Amino acid sequence: MAPIYKVAVIQFEPKAIVVEENFAKAESYLRSAASKGCDIAILPEFHLTSWVPEHPEFISASKASTGYLSKYQALAKELNINIVPGTICEVHSVLDSRDEELRNMAYFLAAGTGEICGSYQKKNLWHPERPHLTSSTHTPHTAFDTPLKHADGRPVRAGMVICWDLAFPEAFKALVNDGADIILIPSYWFMDDNGEEGAGLNPDSERIFLNCTLTARAFENTAAIVFCNAGGLSCVNMPILGALGRIEVGEEKMEIVDLDLDVLRVAEETYKIRMDMKSEGWHYKYNMNSGSKA
Repeated sequence: MAPIYKVAVIQFEPKAIVVEENFAKAESYLRSAASKGCDIAILPEFHLTSWVPEHPEFISASKASTGYLSKYQALAKELNINIVPGTICEVHSVLDSRDEELRNMAYFLAAGTGEICGSYQKKNLWHPERPHLTSSTHTPHTAFDTPLKHADGRPVRAGMVICWDLAFPEAFKALVNDGADIILIPSYWFMDDNGEEGAGLNPDSERIFLNCTLTARAFENTAAIVFCNAGGLSCVNMPILGALGRIEVGEEKMEIVDLDLDVLRVAEETYKIRMDMKSEGWHYKYNMNSGSKA
């Protein structure tokens, strides 16, 4: 029988710049998730600093937040829970230059050890982010093994994307091509991101965008999509089942969702999407023939 894993989706809107206060809130939720027997916990994008790039202390706060990765590793080890600590903005030196660049990074930290199973630098930047953040550009999307196991003992493979990456199905196909069963998405997406003209046409456009796209990504990839958004509508989306545990806009809350891996089996047997991707002469760019672990 396929295992069922408990996923804690932790939705809150971080306060600007107050890194230690935001971390304290995150730690409290993580300890609560562990006490309830959760296997994975995920936090939102920019959860330590918020997204205030014009703030005079944003860079210094980002530099300070980099040191919190080790604190999350210690928590993953102590609490024996897999942690995706949202994203952490990291300041890096530019090679052969005095300049610095800001990278928006996600990590998957292993339960019981705190080891980094996988990391990802945001690739598709939302247009207001582009003057401030550096994209991972042509670095391939890759999946990774996690401590979670399938019924036959194979490791559950996961992948990560961040916020606006959701708009690009190519990112998800690349992760599925590399065997991802679960795709985790820290996000900082708000209901007014449609702008004045977009809101004039349809004030609910961002809600529609998120709800429809998350469900589509789950079905079209026969994968579990775990979405944790500071701006609301966080949930786990499963093929066949749809959205589970959705948290409404404006709520600060931790929702615990049972992720049944057998649903992914049923979905693949029903739709055979991965089977088609593995087929000889697959007619799209992504195929599952070359070294696939799916």
